[in-house]
Amino acid sequence: MMADPRAMILGILPEQGGSIAGLRRSGQDRRFIEQYLKRYVSAFEAVHYFSYMCETLDVPGADNFHLHPNPGWHRWIYTFALPFVYAGTFRRCAVLRVMQATGAIPARLARLLYGVPFVVTYGYHYSTELRATGRRLRAWLFDRRALWALHTADGIIVTTQALADYVSRFAPPNRIALIPNSVDTERFSPAVAAKPAEGRRCLIAVGSLTANKNHRLLIEAAALTGRRDLDVVILGCGEEEARLRELAAAKGVSLQLPGIVPNDVLPEHLRRADLYLITSLSEGHPKSLLEAMSVGLPCIGTNVRGIRDVLKDGETGRLVAPDAGELAKAISELLSDPSRAQALGTAARRHILEHYDAQAVMEQEIAFLKDVARGKLRDK
Repeated sequence: MMADPRAMILGILPEQGGSIAGLRRSGQDRRFIEQYLKRYVSAFEAVHYFSYMCETLDVPGADNFHLHPNPGWHRWIYTFALPFVYAGTFRRCAVLRVMQATGAIPARLARLLYGVPFVVTYGYHYSTELRATGRRLRAWLFDRRALWALHTADGIIVTTQALADYVSRFAPPNRIALIPNSVDTERFSPAVAAKPAEGRRCLIAVGSLTANKNHRLLIEAAALTGRRDLDVVILGCGEEEARLRELAAAKGVSLQLPGIVPNDVLPEHLRRADLYLITSLSEGHPKSLLEAMSVGLPCIGTNVRGIRDVLKDGETGRLVAPDAGELAKAISELLSDPSRAQALGTAARRHILEHYDAQAVMEQEIAFLKDVARGKLRDK
């Protein structure tokens, strides 16, 4: 029997295999805790996080937060066992929040067993990078799992209109909420003092060092500018690291790969840069781009799905074809015209404040979760 929605107890399910420790390894734990978790615990009577790791987490001032660890089972076994291992807790939840569609299996089981509704995020096309790297069977399985989640979810959160259009093929419109990713605009605020006009110029990118992120394009474009005062800084890690270092050496580009930077110190790295570059082959709704825009950093992105949903060419940044020559031209133009670059950065900051501030966005999400818990979407 479904939990009394008046209790408003929230259960959180990460992606399959997900955990706070996993977020910490990628530098995203503080973002999740500050932007999401603290707002959940202030809005619900109790919040339960079901981790795939044996771990603990203390959220200061949140006596109503409970983390339930994995006792050590394999993630695939645990995926199906979770609703049984913590049956009593699942029954008490008014709604389950599935952070990504790949984590929906326990939620679907809990809905069948106990009548607990669930809300899932479809934040990007999960199979894109798998297909690009030739893992077609795995891509097919990811697609099937995501579609299964979309067909069965009581509520679906999408981050862009393009994703909303896609998801509407599999779910009724009243179950879909367009709620974008958000930014802590106080933490990601512009630098107090302007960057000196003299000295070296810094191009910064944030993202895993993978083929889909296409950081090679950034290095090739930096070389084509012909400037010797450029430092390319890419924050992240991944299998492309050695290739990127080799390419930079061959092109004579100054490349720095500091690895993963925790989200709470990322603003300082962004404030030291001159331009932010995002050169991916595809994106969902890139949080790192939103954060760079919130800092007031002039941004250049490839004109591909996900990036063009955020950047408006000539208004809040620059969009270019995924071509090294085009990208080099845009870099050179903005570096040689500081007033234009500053104007784009200022407009980007204003756009983030108007549309992506975490406080306003999370109020939307929490209202949607409570509507699902009360069964309001089923009544439409």
